[in-house]
Amino acid sequence: MKQHFIQLSLLLLLALSSLASGTETSPDYFFIIFQWPATKCDSKAGGCCLPKKGKPVLNDFIISEFQPFYAQDGVIPTNCTTKSKFEPSKIADLVPSLERNWPSLSCPSRDSKKLWKEEWLEYGTCSESVLNQHDYFAAALKAQKQINLLEIFADAGIKPNGTYYPGQAINKAVKKAGLNEALVECRNDENGVNAVLDKVTLCATTKGGKKPCPGMFWICDSTNGNAVQFLPPSLPTSL
Repeated sequence: MKQHFIQLSLLLLLALSSLASGTETSPDYFFIIFQWPATKCDSKAGGCCLPKKGKPVLNDFIISEFQPFYAQDGVIPTNCTTKSKFEPSKIADLVPSLERNWPSLSCPSRDSKKLWKEEWLEYGTCSESVLNQHDYFAAALKAQKQINLLEIFADAGIKPNGTYYPGQAINKAVKKAGLNEALVECRNDENGVNAVLDKVTLCATTKGGKKPCPGMFWICDSTNGNAVQFLPPSLPTSL
């Protein structure tokens, strides 16, 4: 088991290397990173704040990042061009959905458009060969809806009620949904164990469809038997 995790760790470090790319190639697929809002809001390191505009979903997974992956090079390129600017008018029709499902929860409170600008410049510009600005955000929203991670967990009896769930149970639920394996990230629990479910990375096609991930299972702190606590929904630390 230990060797298995070491191998996966090395694979993950390769897959998640964020390198700038100036070549005109296309991403093979995307990593979509989901975040559980309650974990961020419960964090001792700053908590969370509601954005200045919109009403984000706090009882479902929100989008944290949507990263293009270039399989041939084994990289997630970032900041691919300074020529492409973020133009809010191009995603005006998506704003209501983005405010709910891809909000900024950072403190101090800010307009979520600042977050979207950061995400577009860092990752979106590296996917322009297949997705323009509007389609980049639309694909992320589509992937979130198609995957429906909270429903995948609920179908497996994994519910946000403060219970600790075995890592293998989470992996089994994701596999049953046809997504192969997930990368799970945690924050520290009250005992200092890195075991509170924070983020889950899955894969999506360049059109926002579901796609099995190529073996990314890595479940937080193994000293806890790979058990992960799924916190109940909570309000932001600052309204």
